[in-house]
Amino acid sequence: MMETDAGTLPLHALNPFMPGAGKQPPELVGRAQDLSLMERMTTRTKLGLLDRGVIYSGLRGMGKTVLLLKLGAMAAEAGMATVQIEANGDAEAEYDELFREISLAVMRVRKADLRRRLSDVFAHVESISLDFVFGSAKVELGGEAATKRGVQTSSYRLELLIEGLSEELGKEGSGLFLFVDEFQDMSVEVMATLIVVQHKMGQRNLPFYIIGAGLPNLPGVLTKSRSYAERLFEYRVIGRLDDAAVADGFQKPANELGYAFDDEALSRLVELSTGYPYFIQAYGKAAWDAADSNPITVAAVRRGEPVARAELDRGLYISRWQRATPLGREYLAAMAAIGESCTSAQVAKRLNRSASDLSSIRLSLIELGLIYAPERGRVSFTVPGMDEFIRRSEPVENQLHDSAA
Repeated sequence: MMETDAGTLPLHALNPFMPGAGKQPPELVGRAQDLSLMERMTTRTKLGLLDRGVIYSGLRGMGKTVLLLKLGAMAAEAGMATVQIEANGDAEAEYDELFREISLAVMRVRKADLRRRLSDVFAHVESISLDFVFGSAKVELGGEAATKRGVQTSSYRLELLIEGLSEELGKEGSGLFLFVDEFQDMSVEVMATLIVVQHKMGQRNLPFYIIGAGLPNLPGVLTKSRSYAERLFEYRVIGRLDDAAVADGFQKPANELGYAFDDEALSRLVELSTGYPYFIQAYGKAAWDAADSNPITVAAVRRGEPVARAELDRGLYISRWQRATPLGREYLAAMAAIGESCTSAQVAKRLNRSASDLSSIRLSLIELGLIYAPERGRVSFTVPGMDEFIRRSEPVENQLHDSAA
């Protein structure tokens, strides 16, 4: 095991690479345009100028969560009030999380006078209940009644709260930035409310922005909820990093610690990572731990490959495979035999079933977030490399034979 130049710490103790959900990488590479976009949004907000919200979409393992966290930190540093949530499909729970996180955002505001005014807005909205009679709203004081009205009342309260907070923040050259992860999983009720609120705040020239991230089907889910959603947001696809960015993702963290990957090692790491940020962390960590020289050689990379592959299996694939039902696994195995992306008709043909017979299985896999429909009649894995994992760990022919027996 190689030691540091000081001869006191083993190299693995300094390992800068750390795969994990939402963990900030040592170097956020290939996202300069997205960071510039947030700088533009906060600058315009300070000037009292409107902007659009932003929607990021891409496969799992692309670094969407990491990017949202970074953008949120940038907005907070620029003096914006920031809220970060993760959608889970439960409307009541999502409303609860929104109100809780917004209240925390108010508490984090540094200016005492502004914090007091924002707290007053929150207290006022909390004291309002809405009595719905024949489609009209009657406003009455008394917070307990509002709770009993459920998600319908929560929708109105959220709109009133965002409007009031945005008005006060706008007076100070600030704004309310809501970061939503796994946006495609949000309940229909809450998603519709947020889109409507984003639309209304724009019409009223108030600084409220949604910055959301989700799977590739997210833009379609949003426009299905409200057709005008396509005009409310700037849509950006988070795809694979180019080779230069991937190389920087390995080399820059190493260089900052006084180490380097030699050319052959770096070339192999770029090849293994195939442009996926999560893969950079997995293969970088394994190669670093296996190193016994500086610069780190391709021999260390090759020793670390099975370790990294096992890490990826645990971190990305196994739990998702186990989440599917036996029939779902049969469908996934048929997809994997065809490739990373295929048509529903191809899957049906491979399973000797009609596409209509498999529609419920297909839908359940989409709801589980294991596959998505990039276009009508096609299905793809949401996780890069899932097809290779299935072929490697669960041979397709055996899988299909066992299920037919």
